[in-house]
Amino acid sequence: MKMDIVSARAFVDQCLLLHSQKRLDTATASMAKTLGSELQNKIADQGVQLHGGWGYMAEFAVSRAYVDARVQPIYGGTNQIMMEVVGRTL
Repeated sequence: MKMDIVSARAFVDQCLLLHSQKRLDTATASMAKTLGSELQNKIADQGVQLHGGWGYMAEFAVSRAYVDARVQPIYGGTNQIMMEVVGRTL
């Protein structure tokens, strides 16, 4: 999980740098949004698995993280739309 997070963070940090320089294009921003939200879901799911039954109890942070992660692929444009944006640049 840590390797995935570190890799994604490096890409998102690069996107932030490009954005601060007004050089971030729509396709790259779409890739960052899709990568980030899909990874958030993957990591939250693995966290719930790791905690077993406790992962489903609302008192635990991992359960709240899982619930929060589920909506991210929809916010700011669905991931399917983001993939279409990227696909148009190929």
